[in-house]
Amino acid sequence: MLLRRNVTTFTNRRRGRKFSEAAVLQMLFFMLGVIFVLYISLMLVIAINTNSFHTPLQGPANTIFGISNVRESQSELDLKIPSNSKINENQFIQESADIQLKENTDQSKRNVIINEISSHTTLKAYIEPIDQNSWDIRPLPNRTHKAKDLKVLSFPKVSFCSRLTEQWPVDNYPEEDPFLPWIHDVFPTNDGKFIQFIAQNRRRCDTGTNDKDRKTIMWRQPQLSLFQHVPLQRLENGRYKLSSHEKADPDGKESRFICRFKPGGEETLSRFNFNYDYVSFRKRHKATFTKIGKWDVKSLHTSQLLFQCPVPEHLQEKIRDGSSVVNDIATLFVDIVPVRTPPRYGSPNSFLPPRYSEFVNKTAELDILEQWGDHVLPKIEDSGRWENIPICKPSIMTYGKEHDSLKRRENKSHRLISCVWASSGYSTRGERFGIHDGHRRLREWLHYVFLTGFDHVYVYDNSGGNSNKTSLKVVTDDFKGKVTRLVWPSKVCNNNRNFADSPGERSSQYAAESSCRLRFGPHAEWIGQFDVDEYLAPMGDYATVPKLLDQLDKEGKKIISFGSWRAWPRKQLIEEPIPINNRSICESTRTCFQLKVPENNTMLQTYNCDRQKGLKKDKMPAEKQLYRSDYVKLHFVHYSTVTNLTLMNKQETIDFGQEWRIGIHADPLSRFGNEQTEGTMLHTKAIATQDTAGWLEVCKKGSQSLCRIGNPYPKGAEDVAEATDKENWSYNCFVNEKIENHFVPALERSMRDSR
Repeated sequence: MLLRRNVTTFTNRRRGRKFSEAAVLQMLFFMLGVIFVLYISLMLVIAINTNSFHTPLQGPANTIFGISNVRESQSELDLKIPSNSKINENQFIQESADIQLKENTDQSKRNVIINEISSHTTLKAYIEPIDQNSWDIRPLPNRTHKAKDLKVLSFPKVSFCSRLTEQWPVDNYPEEDPFLPWIHDVFPTNDGKFIQFIAQNRRRCDTGTNDKDRKTIMWRQPQLSLFQHVPLQRLENGRYKLSSHEKADPDGKESRFICRFKPGGEETLSRFNFNYDYVSFRKRHKATFTKIGKWDVKSLHTSQLLFQCPVPEHLQEKIRDGSSVVNDIATLFVDIVPVRTPPRYGSPNSFLPPRYSEFVNKTAELDILEQWGDHVLPKIEDSGRWENIPICKPSIMTYGKEHDSLKRRENKSHRLISCVWASSGYSTRGERFGIHDGHRRLREWLHYVFLTGFDHVYVYDNSGGNSNKTSLKVVTDDFKGKVTRLVWPSKVCNNNRNFADSPGERSSQYAAESSCRLRFGPHAEWIGQFDVDEYLAPMGDYATVPKLLDQLDKEGKKIISFGSWRAWPRKQLIEEPIPINNRSICESTRTCFQLKVPENNTMLQTYNCDRQKGLKKDKMPAEKQLYRSDYVKLHFVHYSTVTNLTLMNKQETIDFGQEWRIGIHADPLSRFGNEQTEGTMLHTKAIATQDTAGWLEVCKKGSQSLCRIGNPYPKGAEDVAEATDKENWSYNCFVNEKIENHFVPALERSMRDSR
């Protein structure tokens, strides 16, 4: 009562008026609040400075972020801070992720939590200075940079696992440090034992002969080093040194990256999906790489860098069952630290791991002592690296467990899938012409592939790489349970035409293909690698593709190829041309037109005018394939460029039942399909406006130019030389009768029934 009375009668004598009781209490509470906030802020500052983000994060095997999973319940934003100020960042993240996200449904509050989490687990690139002059010193000197010398780039947008392919900073690669792999995708294998990385060789993006490109090619030499293995030996102080194969640790004989897992800080050594130098040796290349990039920048098997980080055993089950991901937020992370050595030029078999030791070129063998001496790698904190790469769920869990009702064959969910990189619109090579029929093309193509027996299609939607206005979602949503769409906005790094000084490099497409094969291939027996303008039509007695696969399985074949040559759109089925007399559009003084296919005509029927009839006798400009997912180790658009057989040594090849040859080009377990009795490829590639220039002249009899407008031979006139119709148009293509009479009507019914 005395205190109450004193507070009530408290008087501001100077101003001669009294404060009310409520006002005084309000002031006291406000002052207490300010003191509390200052205290909390001070404790957090002390905690963060005490627990450096760059030190290995420790924690027992049965914990997440260093503290036990079992804890008392807390309210949404109540972060309990110990009075002794010993909070570490792992506990802070655990408090936020494991409890708060589970309890929160309010999006605004979730965003606050996510911001708190991401501030501690943001994806970062640590840029280490590079001195290529030191590469000439023998033995290779130890690096002397410290953590303070590294530049740090942060990528806070990488947050949700389901949006990882969309948010990964492919198009914001840190060019200052080409020892960092140009990662396009990362995900755990289905058994949780490895983290798979899909990266591209950035040196292939700018390969012209001008001074700028020449300098860029030289600066990006470290990209080549990442393809070549180095043996590593662990030291007692936790560091690593370069070594010979004989002295290397068992898991370090064929590595390139140190993998550090968080929060525990456990370190493993990376492994390649295959040895790139040995593949070069089997392909009879004189070198895997050349210093000036004379020809190797177009070598197919060195376009994509594929490697894995082995997962510590105690984390494997948590990653396999997806429990380490809470509300789409990763709670486990991995850092990758590249081992920085200069690239090896010269004979690809000058330095091979023990599995291939019989093929080492003794006259050009790498002298380890001379090259590396006693080279010790710096501490991770002093090394350039990618840090805080989120470890998400296995792919089939991230993107849905499809088709549980399907009969499982050999523990595979699907007999036949297709991977397709597509867009709502795109520019042709050289940015010559914009194509904007992606929705229509994809919808028709999906109906067709399911009509011919495909189980599932994985669409890598590259619309964001061309425009942010539209996507393919409106199409894929109509095929629930049969189509999985991954947002894949990364741009191609070079869209030049093939004959340009710096030829095109469709990096986004190549990475998407490997991503799909490695993410979803383990759940399928066969993969069909086609574009949305390519229609594989079963021929002869085959009505569906899986029936053909049954025959291939009986033969023991693993790959089947189909010649791909552009078909022409029939002039009778396109819209009436509207002449354009504009040199800047037509790229010619001759008239051109914008070719359009009426909405009531399918692309399949319109382009059913193949330039060869029956068996394709001439050499095809390209081919497309069906292949066994467990046999092909690298597929590059048209070709299975690395297979299991490619990677076998002599004894392994003999044990596999095949004849040993050092040089391997055409895989003996592959063959071409018969276009008359098995299947034929109809390539319905769109005709650019510029390519119609002069059509009124070049499509008539006597012209020596290529006419891209189809005028099919009538029955009985196929063998008549220089045959023409009544308007003097030359016949230049052939209608496939099975496509016309069976697949076109079936496709039209399927599309009509779906409306």
